[in-house]
Amino acid sequence: MSNELHLQAFLQLAPRAWQALRQQQYDLVADFLQQHSLDHPQWRVLALELALARGQSVQADQLFAQICQSDTDVSAVALRMAQVYLTQRRRGDCRKALLEVAKAPLADAGFYRAVAAVFSALDDPAQALPWLEQAVRWQPQDAALRFDLALAQFFLNQMTAAAQNLTQVLQQLPLAGNVLHLRSAARTASDSDNHIADLQQRLAEPGLKPQDAVGAGYALAKELEDVGQYAAAFAALRQATSWKRQQINYDAHSEFATFAAMRQHFTEDFFAGSREDLASTAASHALKPIFILGMPRTGTTLVERILGQHPDVISIGEFPDFPLEVGALAQQVQGASSRVAAALQMDYAELGQRYLRQAADMAQGKPIFIDKLPFNFIYAGLIKKALPQARIIHLVRDPLDTCFAVYKTLFNQVYSFSYQLDELADYFIEYKKLMAHWHQVLPGQILDVHYEQMVAEPEAQAKRVLQWCDLPWQDDLLQFHQAKSASTTASAAQVRQPIHNKSVQKWRAFANELAPVRQRLFAAGLIDADGNPC
Repeated sequence: MSNELHLQAFLQLAPRAWQALRQQQYDLVADFLQQHSLDHPQWRVLALELALARGQSVQADQLFAQICQSDTDVSAVALRMAQVYLTQRRRGDCRKALLEVAKAPLADAGFYRAVAAVFSALDDPAQALPWLEQAVRWQPQDAALRFDLALAQFFLNQMTAAAQNLTQVLQQLPLAGNVLHLRSAARTASDSDNHIADLQQRLAEPGLKPQDAVGAGYALAKELEDVGQYAAAFAALRQATSWKRQQINYDAHSEFATFAAMRQHFTEDFFAGSREDLASTAASHALKPIFILGMPRTGTTLVERILGQHPDVISIGEFPDFPLEVGALAQQVQGASSRVAAALQMDYAELGQRYLRQAADMAQGKPIFIDKLPFNFIYAGLIKKALPQARIIHLVRDPLDTCFAVYKTLFNQVYSFSYQLDELADYFIEYKKLMAHWHQVLPGQILDVHYEQMVAEPEAQAKRVLQWCDLPWQDDLLQFHQAKSASTTASAAQVRQPIHNKSVQKWRAFANELAPVRQRLFAAGLIDADGNPC
């Protein structure tokens, strides 16, 4: 059969092969590809999809490389591979695939939106932004798409543009809680310029869905607090947190049992073992991590932004990979009765290397990177075991200020303990116990930085942090609020402001309302009768 006839036969039969692929009849597809081995784009794409379906990553990479070298229209395949690499946490390969996408993108709003979604998942709203802008030009009436654009603008401190887009979204979705919440977060309300009456009216609408009531309620509480109506603010907040708590499952007992098991089993003897071997392994890796951790809303983003201004340092944001790698290695331990039991038997040199390989894709060639995932406090000891060269910075804040700041923050699918005052107080107590344990078994290995001292004497504290990290001082580090880099944390709006102490002792305006927290923290010996830290 001539090549032309062979190609015609392939193109006629290819729909059947695609159907067989969808039906997971992989052997049939493989036989078809073997019978029709062709130098043709459709053949390569089908072969690539078969390799992906079979989990043959090496073969898929080779086929993708061939497509990029041989074919002219690769954008759709490149987007597909970027999405695959993202799920595999191969972020460097994901970015390379996105470069191929950008060479000849399809003129389609859905395509641009999908590319933006990958960049957003990479915690890169700056790269997502132009794709979202173009998608909105094609589909200006797509409210969800315009909200995504507004969110990227918010993270990039383009607050005026974000507000304009949110206004347009609300014209189509007047009761959308996430939109109302972002609108209030984007600026500080004043007596003469606020959405308080507007939010109260929307909250009274009979068609308001529970999930939208949460966002609108948090928005109302925030704006009431902005204008000093503290009692009304807390009443709105209590209602919003109650709605939120009804929508989530939270098992404090199992979480606290894990904390207790960690305190029991991760002893000084555990950390003394094989430290020299680990240190030797770590020294061979050029990357040096800085972990900033602690309870949320304690100043972790503030310290991250200061350190991130240093020319030798890059922040990789709230990077989830250390807990993920712990979980992956724990699953490989046979016969362990619990995750803690498995963690006692893990190969910590391998854990460190696996984590650093993932982080290298985000570090963009910088020798030092910041991992600012607050709840890494749970893993502080494991971090030092796996990465002896790591610097750990623990943010500490007034207990009641911490609890109040957490309570009034609507988080995105994390911190399930934060929506009920007694649960929040109990979690804070357990956190303090665990951090006290890490300090005990790893003396001198964790630097405590107090938020109150940071805002009172920022230069002195920043120099202390820089010294801890073996970094030379830079005069512009405290100008972090002028940086154009994105911030995608709950503090995205606050870090655009110069350092201030307006939030110190803020809890006292809500002292009566915070009685459940005060009682528990006092009983635990963390505060005195006046609410001061012990």
